[in-house]
Amino acid sequence: VTRCADRYGRSACERGESDRISMNLWQPRLMQNYTTLGFRKVRAPEKVYRLLRAFWRANRNSRLTEAWSEGDTYLNHWDMPTQMVNVDNPRLSGGGKELEWKIWDATREAIQEWIGKPLSTSSVYGIRIYRRGAVLAPHVDRLPLVSSAIINVDQDVNAPWPLEVIAHDGVAYNVTMEPGDMVLYESHSVVHGRPYPLQGSFYANVFVHFEPEGHNDRHAARMKGEL
Repeated sequence: VTRCADRYGRSACERGESDRISMNLWQPRLMQNYTTLGFRKVRAPEKVYRLLRAFWRANRNSRLTEAWSEGDTYLNHWDMPTQMVNVDNPRLSGGGKELEWKIWDATREAIQEWIGKPLSTSSVYGIRIYRRGAVLAPHVDRLPLVSSAIINVDQDVNAPWPLEVIAHDGVAYNVTMEPGDMVLYESHSVVHGRPYPLQGSFYANVFVHFEPEGHNDRHAARMKGEL
């Protein structure tokens, strides 16, 4: 938090850190889960990985610095800013809503088969580029980001940069990824992060998020005591 405070002020960073830790503690206990363990590593559907790889190769030099909220402690962006090449940007070669929907459609099938429930789309985010020294603090995602996928598009690393997940069994797993790998995870209830500094030049991911149909309504009703 000290380095964050140097950039944004201690009050904003302590507020952000308190919010992150609080969500890690209470949110997983309140959520409806859909799988036994909460994560699974598979290969990305070839059709979507092929599209992402082509988009990345055509636009990797068009990356822009990503904006983070003041005091956000999820990533050490004050020291190691992330960059973005947005797949939904129609000004980029191959980018736009058509690519975004193809990513959704290709990943939806894998996640629906995994959780056994129909899905509603939430968001596609990326390609995000992490750079040397990046650390992603353990966290859970806010609703409606529930059933999610990380696709590693490309990387140039000196050592694996594992995704750490706290699964539903309470055990911490380190999941390593290669380009074309896809990690499915229940991002609303599985605490996840990359707590070890990235050793290498870059690590480029896309994040695809869904909500099981009716999840938010069921959660709201349960919090009101209606279920």
